[in-house]
Order: sequence, then structure tokens, then C-alpha cells
Amino acid sequence: MNQTIRIASVLFLCAASLGAQTANRWTLFQALDWSGRLDYLHDQTSVKDDGPFLLQALDLTDSSQVESGTDQDSSLKKEITLLLIKMLAAHPEPGAVAAISRIPQEYKDPLLKGESWVALAKLGDKAFIPGLVTTLDSLNESGLRSRNEEIQAAYAVQALGILKASEGFRAVAGASLAWYSPASQVKVAAKKTLPLLVSDFEKAVTPLLADDQDLTFREGFFQEVVEMSDSALAARAASAVLSTLVYQRPGDKVDQDRTRRLTLAAFVAAQNSPHPPASLVPSLKVLLGRTESYEILAGSVRLLGRIDDPSAVALLSDTLAGFNLRQKAGTNTTQDLALVKELFQALAQTGKAEARVTLDEARFSDYPPGFVREAQAAEDKLPRG
Repeated sequence: MNQTIRIASVLFLCAASLGAQTANRWTLFQALDWSGRLDYLHDQTSVKDDGPFLLQALDLTDSSQVESGTDQDSSLKKEITLLLIKMLAAHPEPGAVAAISRIPQEYKDPLLKGESWVALAKLGDKAFIPGLVTTLDSLNESGLRSRNEEIQAAYAVQALGILKASEGFRAVAGASLAWYSPASQVKVAAKKTLPLLVSDFEKAVTPLLADDQDLTFREGFFQEVVEMSDSALAARAASAVLSTLVYQRPGDKVDQDRTRRLTLAAFVAAQNSPHPPASLVPSLKVLLGRTESYEILAGSVRLLGRIDDPSAVALLSDTLAGFNLRQKAGTNTTQDLALVKELFQALAQTGKAEARVTLDEARFSDYPPGFVREAQAAEDKLPRG
């Protein structure tokens, strides 16, 4: 007998032996009651490597309807199912995905659902991602707010993180802000999972801050980004928020208040950056062009004074030039005059020689003597061109 034939014979005998071992194991397993089957799975450590056996055992348990029967039988079947799911996730076997996928569809138990999701994620099954995202979105908005829902949400976040499912970014972000209790740790897990889902975190964050239809979500998520202690990212996030927020005119009082709070929060975040981005200027121009609360107008001016860009200097100068003309016409209000002082200080803060022009004009625009002195003091802080 040549070498090739001998090797083939050995492999055949090994396969036959393994097949017989699995058959004997299966016969014994079937003869046991539910308690005995659970003990067998715990005691016989070699079964964890026997994929065909594990699939048969899962099918047997599933076919008996895990959640049916006496409380004791149902509890035992549930433990067996959970154990088999974990074993199959650790030792992939063809057919495991299809078998495990049935479990969360057939049963209500949150652990059966959750462990199935995590197992499918570990097995690399991406087909269930859209359904899982929809499920997490629904859990985030639940009116029941039950412990079972918290368990499912925790598993859903974990599974999406294992898969690095970028499609789940919005749902996981929503989970980080949703109703879940501190004890559930869902919100904490969601925050930690978000960076794992995408290769470019800022690229994923920006459209949510700029375009998400849920203003409550935008306000909360922006605060989360700010709390990451990256001042440059926070300033760019503020720019994204304001880029669309400045065009919104909510009719509802609650949304009006929320819009105002979010605008002011964006100002603070941008001000805390060493270098607020020039991308803020178009939004600040819109705010200055409207009749807003003094707090927002002044905040816009102060922020412009921090932006090191010609467009910021130009906007400040144009705004002061408008007030200079109105002062000559005698139409500036008390609030206008307060904002003029803010403009003097902001122009001085730019440190740009170009800012001298409108400050010089202000000295000859019929302002009270005190204003003239402040305009001169601001101009004196600037270099000459």
C-alpha cells in the first residue's frame, strides 16, 4: 500500500470514528431529560467543538418551544439554548447563523434575543444589521421603558459594536441619550461604542448635528460631543449645529427655547476653542442680520472677535458701519448702542489693521463722547497698515 492510500485510509477511519462518536453522543443526549441535557453540556467539555452536535441540540431545544411547558422546563430549555448559542458563536459551524437567527424572531425573552444578536455579530452576520438598528431605534423611543427593553438595548449596542456597523451610528447615538436608567449602563456603553462604529468620527457626527430632524437629539448629542474635551472638535461641531439652526424659526415655544439654548451652547463651545473656525462666520452673519435677543447678538459679535479670518473682520466692520450710519441719523436704540461697544471690543480683539477703518469712522459719527473715547482706545490697540 503506497503512502497516499495509507493517508486516505487513516483519514477515513478518523472520520468514521468521529461520526460514530457524534452519533453515540446524540443518542445519549436525546435520552436525557432537560435537566440532564443541561448537565451534560456543562460536564462534557468536548461537545463545544462538535458543531454538528451543537446544531442538532439547538434544533431539538428550539423545536420543543423554549418558552412553553412548566416554569422549570422552560427555565432549563432557556439555559440550554443560551449555552448552545454561546458555544456556536465561539466555534462557528455552517448553518449556525440560520439556526441562531430564528431565536430572536420566535421568543420574547430579552436574554434569548440579546445573546442571539451578539452571537450573530461574532459570527460576522451583517444581514441582520438593518433589523437590529430598527429595533434599537424603537427601544430608544419606547413608552414602556421596561427592564426587559433595557436588556435588549444593551445587547443591541454590543452587537452593533462588534460588527462595527456604521449603519447603526444614529441609533447608538440615540441610545446614549435615551431614557435608559443608570443601572442599565446602556447610555455609557453607547457612548463608548460610537467611535468603534466609524473610521471618521467627526464625519459621522457632523450631519447629525446639522441636519437631524429631532432638535432634542441635536441638543443632547452636541453636549455629548462638547464633553469629549476636544475643544477644536467642539468648535467645529458648533459650526455644524449653527449652519442650519440659524435658519430655523420654530413656532412651538418649547422648540424656540431649545433653539436659543443650543445657539448659546454653540457660542460657548466655539469660544472655548483656541482657534474658532472661519466656517462659523456665515452663520453669525445670519444671526446679526436678524432681530435677535441681545444675548445672541452680543454672543455673535464676541465670537467674531475670536475668529482669525478676514471674513470675520469684514463682518464686524460692516456691522459697525451700519450702526455708524444709523447714529448719524439718530435711529440707534439703547440696545444698539450697547452692541456698538461690543463691536469696538471685538474689532480691537481681532488685532487686524483693517479694523481701524470703521473704528475711525465711529469717532466722527455723532456718538456721545464716551463712545468716541472707547472707539479711539480700540483703534489704538490695532497695528497700522
